[in-house]
Amino acid sequence: IQSRMYQEMSNGSIGFVNCIKISDTPFPFCYSQLVSFLILVFSAFVPIFVSAFTQSFIAGPLLSWVIFHSVVCLNELAKILENPF
Repeated sequence: IQSRMYQEMSNGSIGFVNCIKISDTPFPFCYSQLVSFLILVFSAFVPIFVSAFTQSFIAGPLLSWVIFHSVVCLNELAKILENPF
């Protein structure tokens, strides 16, 4: 029974060390800057493309806002998940 206890403590320690490895690995700065720049470009071109495909004065801005807001929310979620601990 005691050897099993030490084995489980060892497994927990190994899991903790693996989590520290994940936590200490930095996210590439260039990639995050590129994603931010692409979101800015996306925000500039989404209204143009949506207005080209929709002729409605109500659906165009609403659809444009929903598309842009969903992409920005995904980016914010990725920022939160970038630092898991």
